[in-house]
Amino acid sequence: MKCHLNYELCVQKVPIFNHLDKETMQLIFNRIMHRTFAKKEHIYLAGDIIDSLYVVHKGRVRIYKLNENGEEQLIRILSHGDYTGEISLFNPSLHNTSYAEVIEDAEICIIQREDIYQLMHTYPIISITFIETFAERLAKSEEQTTNISLLDSRSKLLMYIESYREGSMLNLSLTKKHIASYLSMQPETLNRTFNKLEEEQIIKKINHKTYRILKEDLNKLI
Repeated sequence: MKCHLNYELCVQKVPIFNHLDKETMQLIFNRIMHRTFAKKEHIYLAGDIIDSLYVVHKGRVRIYKLNENGEEQLIRILSHGDYTGEISLFNPSLHNTSYAEVIEDAEICIIQREDIYQLMHTYPIISITFIETFAERLAKSEEQTTNISLLDSRSKLLMYIESYREGSMLNLSLTKKHIASYLSMQPETLNRTFNKLEEEQIIKKINHKTYRILKEDLNKLI
């Protein structure tokens, strides 16, 4: 289905496009397809060959992989303006190794490979921005891998809380199951670790999604 006008925001919020002039934006809009996905639907699966860039306009999507034991490892959560599919996009023969599952009913803008290539040829700045994005995601991935392999459960959760706190409050935007997957621990272990931090008076539970953080700098506790 072709994109209509209220889908313009789905690329205006994407760093690789938001610096372009209005005329160029309109050319991109004219080439965008859009689809709606229900919660628990997959946009793509491991093993698929991806030939498009997927931009989230509404809803949320989780990107995850399966390890050798078949356990899920959450990579990141996508929301409005975020995109996925860029790595496979530039290597047509590369089979995708991750899954993209909708966790909130989503509207997705889809830009096909040939259109991306043409835009990159016409506007080299898009290529540069793609490279910068790859570098940023690689750095985050390496940091996540290091933290998972070297830190214990308590330290991993403290780092997560410190990263996502809003002042003295932590509002969980993910389910604890997804947080456990992201931190590479079992949900039961995550719950025990939350309880331990409460016992240590580092956090105080307000409700199942909200905690008050009682310490200034959690990094000092790791």
